[in-house]
Amino acid sequence: MSTPHPRYLTLLKALEAERSNELAYFKNINDNKSNKQKIDLGVLWYPVEISRKSYGNGDFIEVEIKKLKHLDTSHQFKEGVAATFFNVQDARKDLKASILSVRRDKIRLLVDADKFNDCDQFEKGLSGIELIYDDRPYRVMQYALNDIIKTNYEPHVILREAVNTQLMSAEALDTRWTDHHLDYRTDINESQRNAIKSALAAPSMGIIHGPPGTGKTTTLVALAETLLKQEKQILVCAPSNTAVDILAERLSKKGLSVLRIGNVSRIDDDIMHLTLDQKLRDHAEWQQIKKVRILAQEADRSANAFKRSFGPEERNERKIFKQEARELKKWAFELEERLTEEILHSTQIIAATLIGVSQHTLKSIKFKTVFIDEASQCAEAECWNAILKADRVILAGDHMQLPPTIKSTEAKALGMDITLLDRMKDVIPHASLLKVQYRMNDKILGFSNKEFYNDQLLSDISVANHHLLNDSTPLCFIDTAGCGFEEVSNSENKSLSNPGEYSIILNHLLMHIDDYANVSIGIISPYAEQVRFIQQQINDDSRLKHLDIEVNSIDGFQGQEKELIYISLVRSNERSELGFLKDQRRLNVAMTRAQKKLVIVGDSGTLVTFKLFEDLVNYVESKGYYQSAWEYLST
Repeated sequence: MSTPHPRYLTLLKALEAERSNELAYFKNINDNKSNKQKIDLGVLWYPVEISRKSYGNGDFIEVEIKKLKHLDTSHQFKEGVAATFFNVQDARKDLKASILSVRRDKIRLLVDADKFNDCDQFEKGLSGIELIYDDRPYRVMQYALNDIIKTNYEPHVILREAVNTQLMSAEALDTRWTDHHLDYRTDINESQRNAIKSALAAPSMGIIHGPPGTGKTTTLVALAETLLKQEKQILVCAPSNTAVDILAERLSKKGLSVLRIGNVSRIDDDIMHLTLDQKLRDHAEWQQIKKVRILAQEADRSANAFKRSFGPEERNERKIFKQEARELKKWAFELEERLTEEILHSTQIIAATLIGVSQHTLKSIKFKTVFIDEASQCAEAECWNAILKADRVILAGDHMQLPPTIKSTEAKALGMDITLLDRMKDVIPHASLLKVQYRMNDKILGFSNKEFYNDQLLSDISVANHHLLNDSTPLCFIDTAGCGFEEVSNSENKSLSNPGEYSIILNHLLMHIDDYANVSIGIISPYAEQVRFIQQQINDDSRLKHLDIEVNSIDGFQGQEKELIYISLVRSNERSELGFLKDQRRLNVAMTRAQKKLVIVGDSGTLVTFKLFEDLVNYVESKGYYQSAWEYLST
């Protein structure tokens, strides 16, 4: 085995730095912060009340809680994270919960049914939910890096060295994959077809570069259908449960057999029928397993019915019952294991998160190919955890959008924010760009196309000129320069807001309120404090109750789209400071969420000191509609 490149040891150091940073963050909160401070930091909802509960899969109960106070405070809760559900009147604060979904003032979570039912205080108010430190993802990534360092398995050695050196040989196309069936498919375009052919020919690693709206998921589904003509199974992964669920659902709708592996608490209800738990319960043999388990429980009860004082005859009878229970449990376990193996090996697609592939269920299964979707949003160590399950990998994503969130400055300095897609995008012989987008009006696309994609993208005729009813102007920049709308800093969380910019958005909405009655609307901003402020204002404004409006950060809106998008850029100061607005990928994400109309609100006096925003203002002036905010101050 060749000596591994020092970068893998560096990645281990970066991973430990990020883990230590998160551990220290939560330790500091637990040791030094009051409940009020925790609420302001966004790691605690308190008080909450239970608004709904229902029994879900297995031994869990699904609980919906509602925030009773601090409704306008921003928070860090999101789908998939670990938390503690507690009651201040009960000494036990270790009821671990998995977050299923977060919607404004409500959270759906999954908790252990026995522990929940054993603590009636939860039903009596004074309950709260708090984020907690979870080190499992770090342990999984650490194991993966150590495994790739030590491996002697040839396909993984080839990949490891290729990533080390950023060199990958340009192998000739494998003629067995000259699949002419693709040429007759009408559900994919030429660039998607070429991307599939290139991926099929990749011996070790392929890349599908999918800019916003270009049908990356459609391409992966078509690739899977084609690949299954030669391979029995494919492993499909992504960093988030949501991305995995979307792929699993799309693949299933194509008639492929899909098995969704993962914690049922983090899987969308709409695809629960694809999970191992549900497939086991739907199988004809499950009733037999259930009967054996009932018999085991009855034998246990019979054994436990004996009192503490009993004679030799009773002792022998108790021993017989205990033995019978053990044998029945073992039989039930063996039946379930056999059934699980049958389901696993008869499934064409196995879908899991990058961390979730470490589940014991998949321990003995090896794949020829693994897909990693949203590869631009996951750390390299996460990717290796999935790659180690297969001989080759197809990465799909867009490196011109936001990378994974790395909080430790030391981890960033050590390169943890550089993804595998970033590292290999320019050196892979089998890399393809999806070129036709199906989301945006061409004028909305134009700026990102020029700045980030070398003008290689084309708008499909179905969307190139689409616009809102009674509004043929798809792109607008409303300039607040000279209006005195300076940014405001929150002393607690250091985030920024700009109430003046929201007043412009509000007046623009009110001017078109009848036209926007049936339009999906998103209001996004780079700053959490502005998101919080806008959400509070909308919640309190009865004039907007009938509108379909979602408010979120730019980061939180990645992967989504709306017919109408407002962007509040916030920054307005005499120092021309832009902070992380200088991250060009953040602007790219923001500008590519809109389908039919994009309205950008910002202070050109501050923004144009950075060339990217100077180019943006010039582009809008030439292709869109440039307005002064003064036009909206009198409405």
